[in-house]
Amino acid sequence: MAVDRRGFLAGAGACLLALAGCTSPQTTSPGRLTLWYWTRGLSDKVLDEAKTRFADAKFNPANVGHNLRHRLLAAISGNAYIPDITMLNDDIAGYFEDADQFIDLNTLGADRLKDQYLPWKWQAGTTPDGKLLGFPIDTGPAALFYRHDLFAQAGFPSEPDDVARAVSTWDQYFDFSAEIQKALPGRYMITDAKTVFTYSMAQEPQKYLDRQHKYIGDQAHVQLAWDRALTAVRKGLTAGLVDTGSESGSVDRHAAWNNGKELSLVNASWITGEIKESAARTAGAWRICRSPGGAGNQGGSFMALTRYCADPQTAFEITSWILNPANQARHYVDAGLFPSAPAAFDDPLMREPDPFFGGQVTVDVFGQAAKEVKPAYFSPQDIDISNILTDELVNVESAGKDPGQAWRDAQNSVNRLLRRRGVL
Repeated sequence: MAVDRRGFLAGAGACLLALAGCTSPQTTSPGRLTLWYWTRGLSDKVLDEAKTRFADAKFNPANVGHNLRHRLLAAISGNAYIPDITMLNDDIAGYFEDADQFIDLNTLGADRLKDQYLPWKWQAGTTPDGKLLGFPIDTGPAALFYRHDLFAQAGFPSEPDDVARAVSTWDQYFDFSAEIQKALPGRYMITDAKTVFTYSMAQEPQKYLDRQHKYIGDQAHVQLAWDRALTAVRKGLTAGLVDTGSESGSVDRHAAWNNGKELSLVNASWITGEIKESAARTAGAWRICRSPGGAGNQGGSFMALTRYCADPQTAFEITSWILNPANQARHYVDAGLFPSAPAAFDDPLMREPDPFFGGQVTVDVFGQAAKEVKPAYFSPQDIDISNILTDELVNVESAGKDPGQAWRDAQNSVNRLLRRRGVL
């Protein structure tokens, strides 16, 4: 991994230096402490307050959009225009091989704050040799989002506790889905095979590589998630609303939320804002409950200090203030970022009944799930491996590819990837 990443860094750096010249400033805004973040990555209100609170440090939050990762790698490789502070996404393990480009936050006092944050989230931002590369921002606890009104109309359990009991396992969820789809023809309970696989894996204490870098993505826990996803397709329970990232795909899914075609979805807390925005006229019709199969997490970000930070101690003071439990509650209210600090779960801001969900206090569901997430080792390869497997599931669901061939092709692709990166 290090060879590939550093190769990329060198190439990107050559391009950047050619454009910038040898006199480029090392940090992006000399004389200021600049934070790079992406849209809705943090509460703008909290950042505005931080600018005032840390005016003497000339704190400068800069929204660089969702291409932050590419810009960051290019800046570091070119040794120019590097932010002092930056957000990192849930692929943080991909930066561990280049941890020397960042500051170990424990050296600035982060370890004294460790007990305020979810242990598994803190662990996810920590390198194998114990350096804290990323300070916890948000998490993505999973839940079952469902149409309370349509469940009740069909004569099925509709209150959150009742639904949670009825679909406590994936098998129960599939059975429940089959029955409600008979009562409400043309509607579906499950988004797609990819979703079933992704959230099944989110519940597992093992992922794709173990701590000794041995590949385990062909073992029973992954095969179980794969087979479960195919079962949903075979039983006709999926809507096939595959998230391809395209605008048309999003429009189809948003339409399904509005017209009730998609009766439920297992997803992370951060999907809440998208549902509210794209299906506003269904306000009051939705509820959430515990996800089938139990607690799982998908996504969540971190904040890191680059080694080029002009004033690390002040930058850490800013970081830890922006992400303290009280402000994490504000990030949730303003930007839908579910906290990584459990104390925020009891903040009055988070305990306000949500009219969109019929007055439900949704933090009770998300918070319990977040506390129950099983710690797991995430390798730098995990996201790429997951993408290979889910791409093949899409081929099965959307193009009719033979499932056995899809599994073999996925494993062969993973093996080629890991050999190319020197893991195998």
